[in-house]
Amino acid sequence: MKFNLGDDISTIVLLCMFLAIFFVMIHMIKKMKSTTPVPPPPTTQQQVEDLTIRVANLEQQVKQLADRK
Repeated sequence: MKFNLGDDISTIVLLCMFLAIFFVMIHMIKKMKSTTPVPPPPTTQQQVEDLTIRVANLEQQVKQLADRK
């Protein structure tokens, strides 16, 4: 079995392409892992507390409007 210079060159080119793709994929995976995770949605208790504060503020505004008249 005899190998030509062309066989050696094409084998080296294919090996380099494989290594380049391999390292690019590793880089992309690391980049995806380093992105900040999305914060979890607020819990029901937090939503209730926020709405309670908003209702209290609206009640104060209504009271102030009523006192003006």
